[in-house]
Amino acid sequence: MNQTHRYSRVVIPFVVTGAVLIFVLGVAAPAFSATFGGTAAAASTPTPNPGDIIPLASMAGLTSLNATVQLQVNGLINGQRAQGDLSARLATNEQGASRITVTGSLLGEIAAQVGGSLVGLFTPSSVDIYKVPDGTYIVVNSFVPVCVKPASLNATAPLDEMSPVSLLSMLTSSDVARGTLIGQETLNGKTVKHYVLDGDAFLAAAQASTDPKLQAFGESLWSAEDADLYVDVKTGLPVAFRGIYSGAYEPLQFEGDFAVQIDLTGVNTNPPVSLPASCDKPISR
Repeated sequence: MNQTHRYSRVVIPFVVTGAVLIFVLGVAAPAFSATFGGTAAAASTPTPNPGDIIPLASMAGLTSLNATVQLQVNGLINGQRAQGDLSARLATNEQGASRITVTGSLLGEIAAQVGGSLVGLFTPSSVDIYKVPDGTYIVVNSFVPVCVKPASLNATAPLDEMSPVSLLSMLTSSDVARGTLIGQETLNGKTVKHYVLDGDAFLAAAQASTDPKLQAFGESLWSAEDADLYVDVKTGLPVAFRGIYSGAYEPLQFEGDFAVQIDLTGVNTNPPVSLPASCDKPISR
């Protein structure tokens, strides 16, 4: 199915509670109503063909990279209807420094959660999470940039879950990397192989995975549409992923329907990452 067409028609309930994305069960009721009458027929549906094994190079050996993840959302936040999006851009380098820049219309509550009540007074245009050798810093970019150095080691865990590499590694795990080769294409200036992953087969494989994180993700899903995976012809690295899911994602305390777009745009480019001037005297909390 044409990916652009699928994205243009899908309604994507998505929930964010503070720095986390939280699902609310009632959001997905339309998805269940479409299949409720066909329960008997679904029971006799044969197991979907997972397709061929997709050969992928590991991202574990990458010394630096640039990547982006985008989420489209429409659902409930704390029981209230909300519609918007989130985008996270990652840059990590060989000096052990990284930066995740988060933007989008649902950003305000995330900023308040990871930055504390003081940050919640601002309406940020973006939030930067810096991880450098001497610790973690959160920069809320508004009229006046505010830099916070959290005392808790887990303060940025929800945004870490939005890391493009973290999501891409899970969604292309060897346990679920099976699909149908569509052909070669050009994407982001690279020649890639385009594969389609059967949604039902992905769901079954994820639920049976020996990887605890992937298994938990699979067991919390209600359904998965066919996904598109793009693999660099030269390096064998997964460089792009497009998927639509319905269900819960426990690490982010999320329930509903959500669309994910991931792009690995730069490999071993050693992008510069340096703290801004606002972090010369950060707020500690």
